[in-house]
Amino acid sequence: MPRAGMAVSLLSGLALVAWGCGGGSGGGGAAGTSGAAGTSGTAGTSGAGTSGAAGVAGAAGTTDAAGVTGAAGTTSTAGATGTAGASGGTGGVVAAKRPWPDSTAKTLVLADELPSGLTAAQQQFVVAHMVGTQKLTLADSHPLRALQPNFLVLHYHLAIWQSAPNVSFIVDGKTWGNDYPTVTTHEAWFWHNVAGMRVAAIDDGKLLMNLGSQDFIDYWEQSFIAQAKASDADGVFADSAGPDLLQWEAQMPAEPRLQATGARDTAIPELGGRTYIVAWQDFMKQMDAALAAAGLALLPNTGSFTTSWDTTDYSLTAGVFIEGFADAKFAPADWQRSTNKVLDLVAKHKIVIGQNYLASADDVATRVYYLANYLLVRGERTYLDYFAKGPLEWYPEWAVDLGAPVKTAATVADLMTAGAYEREFAKGWAVVNPGDTPVTVTFPAGSMQIVPQGGGAIDVAGTAPGTTTTTPVTSLMLAAHAAAIVLK
Repeated sequence: MPRAGMAVSLLSGLALVAWGCGGGSGGGGAAGTSGAAGTSGTAGTSGAGTSGAAGVAGAAGTTDAAGVTGAAGTTSTAGATGTAGASGGTGGVVAAKRPWPDSTAKTLVLADELPSGLTAAQQQFVVAHMVGTQKLTLADSHPLRALQPNFLVLHYHLAIWQSAPNVSFIVDGKTWGNDYPTVTTHEAWFWHNVAGMRVAAIDDGKLLMNLGSQDFIDYWEQSFIAQAKASDADGVFADSAGPDLLQWEAQMPAEPRLQATGARDTAIPELGGRTYIVAWQDFMKQMDAALAAAGLALLPNTGSFTTSWDTTDYSLTAGVFIEGFADAKFAPADWQRSTNKVLDLVAKHKIVIGQNYLASADDVATRVYYLANYLLVRGERTYLDYFAKGPLEWYPEWAVDLGAPVKTAATVADLMTAGAYEREFAKGWAVVNPGDTPVTVTFPAGSMQIVPQGGGAIDVAGTAPGTTTTTPVTSLMLAAHAAAIVLK
């Protein structure tokens, strides 16, 4: 969810934003120890850069309930990072200090911003059941990483916008602020409409920045890295990133060049004659290469991939954050478009985080729909979250074990069966009906449908809320925009 905060620090004479939203471990139990097998020296080259020699791996740790590798032996010095080349449209390879756990055969939850003040029992629950979170101060991330050194934390920053002056966000892992007083002194860094006016978002007043200004890009790049390192973060969640949103969002005052399909079609002098989408792609390539060289994953919030005219290449970064993932309100064509894009990113080994929201924790049908859609696309680094009142929630269906996939699709056409979309796993099936009419699907004798019961807020005692039961099923009528999870 969009939320942020920052303050100003100085680095090599340049005023930088010292972010700390994704607070990480700068000490505590994680210091000097890697939770995975020893770090490889094949550092995050982007494009044609040459890797250094691999370091010697330390001993691997054990695996906890969340599928996250536990603390390992101290890692020996890794080989030097090769020189990063241009990303060439494939996204930088990140030499992360903490591994992104493998989700091929297990549903893994990466939560939105967890609240401060967790009890010791809640902390234990979180690290045993979730692989990471975002937007934490060091005070909140240290206790979690003392329990699980490989617990991931993402730093938060707007992707192509300057936060409104009255919005604050974590700056150095400890405090809150906003670098607007510094940024506003650089007028050329801001986007201006044809009337020469700055352009703000109609929803929250954030200000669109000028991707044609190399000085701005340099500032942004250095800021992302400095802020993430100050927070000991594993990557940067770059919020509000999609060019397709500018048609309605970047319109205060009006900017006709970005209305309708303008981001795709309008050549803009301030961007060197490029369209906004082409300039965005060039910007993301540069940002991703710089962050990858620093061992950080760049994860822009791309939205849900339902805009039919959007030709943006979203595979240029280490991964994506998909807000509005698999929404049950999608028209069938939009569902196909969105799911095909996700399948493509997963096939390219990108980090994919899908997140959506619940009107109520009791909305079991929507919960199953989100999870089944996730199962259709789940790959090696694919993570999920949905919640009602806040991210400190747990849903029992997340623990259902379907095992490894029997097949993996290139497009949704590979999953279509009897009018629905189905993926088989070693221990069961996930089936989704994104259409507007009911469909009937059949299963072999002895199959059992998963029925979640309960779920929601994790109490102060750290008790897992809810459970799952099963009911026999051989034929199932799936309502429109509904899904089911079935065990063999």
